[in-house]
Amino acid sequence: MNFFTKNKFVFWLLVFLVAINLSALVTFGVFYFRHPAGPADQACGKTCRAFSEELSLSPAQARQVDAILAAYRSTTEPLSGEITNCRVQLLGEIAKPRPDTNLVNGCVEKIALLQKQIQKASVGQYLELKKICTPDQCRRLSSLYFELYGCQGKGMCREKGSGKGMMHRGGHGGKCMDSGR
Repeated sequence: MNFFTKNKFVFWLLVFLVAINLSALVTFGVFYFRHPAGPADQACGKTCRAFSEELSLSPAQARQVDAILAAYRSTTEPLSGEITNCRVQLLGEIAKPRPDTNLVNGCVEKIALLQKQIQKASVGQYLELKKICTPDQCRRLSSLYFELYGCQGKGMCREKGSGKGMMHRGGHGGKCMDSGR
């Protein structure tokens, strides 16, 4: 008789656990399918969605931001690839017992030029984004760029390389963008 009592307990415990799992699954389904991606989410990619959320962009603005970000990526990705190739060549050369200083200096100069081009593209991206923003959005956009460059305010930047996100790959050299519009 004790055997049947234990089995009843296990049976009802399993029924209870199945009910909890089903209710969790139904709850997830309801929340997932009732909150589809908003118009701004449908108009742009992951980075664009981040900008859209931070700046509260309209769907039309989100489409423009997506185009600006795509143009930036198409400009900077090849440059970043070239920088990587130059760094590999540079590291290979300086690892040699007698590195060719002309080759090393050439690699350094090319990397600097490529980083300068990325920095110009970043500034161009900022200015393009600024054109489509309202004054309040511009202030938030400026704050985002200050943060990306590792700055707390006008002229108050951390050491080079301590910035975060997509903008620090080219370095900032201690100067920040103007926060006014």
